[in-house]
Amino acid sequence: MIFKFLPASPLCIGLLLVFAAGCSKAKPAEDASARPTQKVSVAVAVQNDVTDYVELVGRLAADEKVVIQSRVSGFLLKTHFTDGQRVKAGDLLFTIEPDEYQAIYEQAQAQISVAETQLELARKKFARSQKLLTNDAISREEFDEDQAAVAEAAASVIAKQADSARVKLDVDYTKIISPISGRVDRALLDDGNFVTGGLVGGTVLTTVLKDRPIKAIANINEGVRLTFMRRRRELGGEEFQEADKLQELNIPCFLQLQDETDFPHEGKLEYAESQVNEQTGTSQIRAVFDNASGLLTTGMFVRLKVPVSDAHPAVLVPDTAIGTDQATKFVYVVDDQNEVQHRTVEVGDRKGKLRVILSGVKPSESVVVAGIQLIQPGMKVDPVSQTP
Repeated sequence: MIFKFLPASPLCIGLLLVFAAGCSKAKPAEDASARPTQKVSVAVAVQNDVTDYVELVGRLAADEKVVIQSRVSGFLLKTHFTDGQRVKAGDLLFTIEPDEYQAIYEQAQAQISVAETQLELARKKFARSQKLLTNDAISREEFDEDQAAVAEAAASVIAKQADSARVKLDVDYTKIISPISGRVDRALLDDGNFVTGGLVGGTVLTTVLKDRPIKAIANINEGVRLTFMRRRRELGGEEFQEADKLQELNIPCFLQLQDETDFPHEGKLEYAESQVNEQTGTSQIRAVFDNASGLLTTGMFVRLKVPVSDAHPAVLVPDTAIGTDQATKFVYVVDDQNEVQHRTVEVGDRKGKLRVILSGVKPSESVVVAGIQLIQPGMKVDPVSQTP
């Protein structure tokens, strides 16, 4: 007998596959208890005395700034400093050509001599008139005229002396000196150029900045302002008065430059603006730093840190233990059963590598500092201690 095999239809093939799959044995599920326990690094929350601070962004400004202008016009004869040089009050900065002013001054001095000679002559004539009047040799009218001539000559001397003093000022103003000690900026005009003098519209020659000490100015919002005001009253005690000078309270202020990780520069608060800007809701505070090294430079942006409390106990954990879920901060705490607990926390200031925890963690509790991404609440872990 001859058997003929016909081509299998797609339906038949599908039934055969289903039958074969039903006949196969299912593999057993993996035993969860056989999995290795996840290792995580933990650190113990510690309790230390800390001080609360407010951190601000500020800008450095010179303690004093003077724009140097000439009071007299003339050609710039000589510049007596190098750009960026440190100068003292009274140091000569520029010389304006003095020849014309010196000549005018000498002329004024000569006018004084003429006036003094006329006064001497008038006095001698008046002395003779006094003798003649006694003998009735002259009239009373002539006597009065001689007496008035003495007064007129004396007034002329005073006027000439005043005019000479004014011209002498012009001579003195040809030597432009620094009114303060500090660092002089670059000369804005080369020697030989014409300088326009005067109190208004005079030629600006350079600027002198006093940066030792130097000031840091920052804007604060109303919340920070209230914190400062309460702290100020706390330090002032029962005898606090609004008129008391802020600098007398010796409130420290710490400064950080752009390339620094801590706040190594210490100064103190010296001024707080008496009103709040209606448009911005901010006011200014000012701190002063001695800047003995000269590292602090006018115009720099800096960070400032001001204490707003006395030292008080607080819980601290490594900053790496804190996670963020949208706007919420949290940590994972490992309990006595090595189970993970999710804790929402309120954080405070950073203290080096540690962070102050205002609520959510108690001292001596263990928090996860590494491997946060690999765990979830309720799971068992193998904690490995790490020094906070």
